Amino acid sequence: MRLLLVDDDELDRMAVVRVLQSPKLIKDIVHASTAVSALKLFEESAFDVVLLDYRLPDMECIEILRKLTNHATKHAAVVILTGAVDDEVVERNCIAAGAQDFLLKQELSHRHLTKALVHAQARHALNQQLVETYARLKYLAENDPMTGLSNRRYFEEKLRGEIKRAQRFESKIGLLFLDVDNFKLINDSLGHDVGDQILQQIANRLLTLIRQGDIACRLGGDEFAIVVNDIDEETSLGLLAQRILDCLHEPIVLAKTQHFISISIGISTYPECAHTAEDMLKHADLAMYHVKQHGRNGFHFFTQELQERVMNKIVLEEQLHSGVLQSQLQQYYQPVINASNFNVCGAEVLLRWNHPTRGILTPDSFLDAVEELGFLSEIDTTSRRLACNQLAEWHLTKLVDKNFVLAINASEQLLNEESFLTTIKSDLDNAGLFGSSLSIEVTEGVLVSNFDKTAAILNKLKDIGLTVAIDDFGTGYSSMAYLKWLPASTLKVDRSFVQNVPESAADCRVLKAIITLAKSLDMSVIVEGVETIEQAYLCREYGADMFQGYLFSRALSPENFADFITKHNPNAWIK
Repeated sequence: MRLLLVDDDELDRMAVVRVLQSPKLIKDIVHASTAVSALKLFEESAFDVVLLDYRLPDMECIEILRKLTNHATKHAAVVILTGAVDDEVVERNCIAAGAQDFLLKQELSHRHLTKALVHAQARHALNQQLVETYARLKYLAENDPMTGLSNRRYFEEKLRGEIKRAQRFESKIGLLFLDVDNFKLINDSLGHDVGDQILQQIANRLLTLIRQGDIACRLGGDEFAIVVNDIDEETSLGLLAQRILDCLHEPIVLAKTQHFISISIGISTYPECAHTAEDMLKHADLAMYHVKQHGRNGFHFFTQELQERVMNKIVLEEQLHSGVLQSQLQQYYQPVINASNFNVCGAEVLLRWNHPTRGILTPDSFLDAVEELGFLSEIDTTSRRLACNQLAEWHLTKLVDKNFVLAINASEQLLNEESFLTTIKSDLDNAGLFGSSLSIEVTEGVLVSNFDKTAAILNKLKDIGLTVAIDDFGTGYSSMAYLKWLPASTLKVDRSFVQNVPESAADCRVLKAIITLAKSLDMSVIVEGVETIEQAYLCREYGADMFQGYLFSRALSPENFADFITKHNPNAWIK
């Protein structure tokens, strides 16, 4: 045991030394007569116990006690010696300040003092274990064990603190929300061990990019966040985001194998777009999700437009779950015109949302969100059933004949439903229609997403008499291999190929080539977006079988569609 004896009275120090005559216990005794010299010795050397006089000329006992017990790196048991009368208040204050024991000088004996020193050292050792255990638990509670970064709980607490600080000093802070692109694929293909090592490497690289005082965190999974304090301009956050993208563009090498990753980053700021930690995280997450939707591997700042889009989506989801939106959807029909005689030979079913405050909305304003929320197949099914009933009514009133074909769209969600074929048969039977009355329109993107499964389903539809049409041809994958193997009998040329016809000679050549290709595969051709009579005549000259476009009519309500057919005069179009 090494002892630091602190007492301004040399006689008292000698008395203590005489009492401590056990060489087995005390290895070395170092003397100090003032608090300042004692603190200097404590800083420069290591001691097991400090025997401290309560009254020193240059510092209060409680003050020196706190300096000894709160030292960052040095630790020793402290026993207080006093020549004053027994005072419980003084003793209690010393113990509260960190002393392990409190002894009266007049009661000192060899047995009493050595016992007090041994017990004090033991208590101090136990206390140090508790302190170290608390420090370990605190570290585990505040840090991610895999990457060593702050964890989510600690991060959110620090972010709240930084916002309060920014409020006091009227400063700005930024939050970067990072998500590794396609990380599930890494775990599934390479294993979770490799995935964990990649996350560790990402964390290490992030630490090299942030300033001292900024905070990096692993929120969980493959999500990270960085708080940047005291920013001057948002451009500095953009520069940091770009540095992160560039840094992580470099391959991560594990076991001599290179792994390439990318990151999507959303950015929010205080006080411009959020005033709470929760809102900053939420807004940065929204901005990050925007990056994911637009190709990944980039960054985007939160905007009010993003917030409004999310709120609209929340309202839309509530309306879908309650059935309010479904009740406000209306069927519209755009006529399909036979190119040879300009008769109405069919119609495409198009949905419109009769919004109570915004009026009639076209599908592009709501169907993408409906699909994302998982309700598109439900809406497609309801729309098809209503369309079949409408066609049956037109048959009954002799508005259209049995050759009239109603085209309905089929989403990927709908094609993936096991009951798809059964429900179509049921709708046809209940309406008294043959399969040839319907045409199923499928976009190229839906076809390519799961070609084999889609082809099998479409073949079954063809077996019960339905026509299969490829919609918006030329805007997606446009592979001849798909045209060759798909059970499609109709190709719909997208409106973008007609817009500049006949003014653009190049566009005319492309349009003619597409129609020629389809005809060589024995497919019927419908040209969408026909708006002038010159376009109609040219498409017919190139071999198109049918037209669809504003030249003839926009999409119409059932009543207006019936009126259109009644008044339509094909002879007016024939030259």
